[in-house]
Amino acid sequence: MEFTIFLRCFLIGVLASASLGPIFILTFNRGAVYGFWYGFATGLGACIADGFYFLLGLMGVLAILKENINFMFLLDTLGGFLLIYLGIYSLRKALKNENHISYEQKLGAWITIIKSFLLTALNPMALFFFMLISAQILPKSAFSLPLNQIFIASALVSLGSLTVLTTVSFFASLIGGSLSKRKLSIISFISGLIFICVGLYLLDHLIVNLIKIYAC
Repeated sequence: MEFTIFLRCFLIGVLASASLGPIFILTFNRGAVYGFWYGFATGLGACIADGFYFLLGLMGVLAILKENINFMFLLDTLGGFLLIYLGIYSLRKALKNENHISYEQKLGAWITIIKSFLLTALNPMALFFFMLISAQILPKSAFSLPLNQIFIASALVSLGSLTVLTTVSFFASLIGGSLSKRKLSIISFISGLIFICVGLYLLDHLIVNLIKIYAC
């Protein structure tokens, strides 16, 4: 029974990263523009956050957080602003056509990992994904696993997520190596627009409240 559950956990990790969300796009962008290892570092930070969210889900914490209106408001707000910041940053780099590689090398891999971890952890869509998908794919017995097996299951979710994002980074690095600097800037520009659009979507609650305040 545990083997079946663990296999499904790996599948959940694959599904979490296979969707064309911000992390998928960011991993592809970094892999194409900066090279494989920067894309891999981006995927590594995201997969750690995926495993952490899954761990909280099996322990019943996500169900509590989901019902907390203040927490969800804060998560939407922080996640939205972070995506907009990344979007504006990508647009500026693309328009100025600056040297991306030297900047990323100064930041180091750990900063890249931390940034992608925060981006995933502050993404409310990730929380809803692990709440809904986990409940549909996993049997009820998975939510009563002993603590050591819960950690193993969470690690397998991270592994499934990392498998997909590593593949994305690898193919992006191959494609990026054959593209001109102008085309790489276009990739960054498109990525920036996507981040801004998703960020504004997450901030819709804040924008509506501000409109109501000023309308009065």
